[in-house]
Amino acid sequence: MGVRSQLKRELMNLDATGLMTADDVRMHLMQSKERVQQKGVNLVARFNAHHNKVLAGLPSHEKGLEHQQHKLFKEVLYPRTAVQTWLSKVH
Repeated sequence: MGVRSQLKRELMNLDATGLMTADDVRMHLMQSKERVQQKGVNLVARFNAHHNKVLAGLPSHEKGLEHQQHKLFKEVLYPRTAVQTWLSKVH
């Protein structure tokens, strides 16, 4: 992780608030891929499609994968609990 992204992460205080960036979600899905071997890459692809639709302001078919936008940085963030719930429902 680069210095800028690490500084931005600290300024957003993601660890204390229980939020994850899209990159964090992708890393979490890749780590959970070991548990869900066949669907690991598919999960990342599904998340990427969902995230792209969210960024474009389009409705997504992924129900339960909540998101919010950071007030200062305008970055789309995902609650850790929502990501874990979505992951448990998917596989």
